[in-house]
Amino acid sequence: MSKYGLISILLWAMVVGGFAQEKERWAALRSRYLGLKSLAGSFTETVESESGAEPIVFKGRFVFQLPHRFRLEVSEPTRQVIVGNDSVVWFYFPDEQRAVLQTQRQPVPLLGFIEPLLDTSAEVFEEREGVLVVRGGRGGFFEELKLELDKTGRRIEAFSFVDEWGNYRRFVLSNQRWNPSVSPKSFRFVPPKGTTIEYQ
Repeated sequence: MSKYGLISILLWAMVVGGFAQEKERWAALRSRYLGLKSLAGSFTETVESESGAEPIVFKGRFVFQLPHRFRLEVSEPTRQVIVGNDSVVWFYFPDEQRAVLQTQRQPVPLLGFIEPLLDTSAEVFEEREGVLVVRGGRGGFFEELKLELDKTGRRIEAFSFVDEWGNYRRFVLSNQRWNPSVSPKSFRFVPPKGTTIEYQ
């Protein structure tokens, strides 16, 4: 065998080996998230528009309970509370004494990484070490989702995507608490007296 033939075989072995490791890392990540029942922590969301305007940064806390209950408390740049499930979502703006009730199911960007992660039909590849790209799948809200993993490769620290309006959005999840005990009251919202309610 010529040295060029040997090099080709070695390169092919490296490609196949790398693909196998990629599949193993994805399987390990999925296995960990299959055991996720609830998650709480802090988030920072950066939104960049196609127009090139100054990015908008949102900060706050979140808690969700699978399969579909969630609560977000945004502290910056303006206060708001978002509480809901798979059929009803409340948006509450305390400084305006205004609440919006949305009864049609809409994507919740902060939770958008969960469905593709658990979807066995999704296509996954490793963009670079610690960064996975998820495409397609049956239940995802986005065409392509980028997952940034921690050093162990078994926890998502950040994720990003381009939404339906062409905005680039990146979420960083910090102070994560896995499977905390969450009171059902966290996912209920009763508009305070004097709140103006809008319906969508």
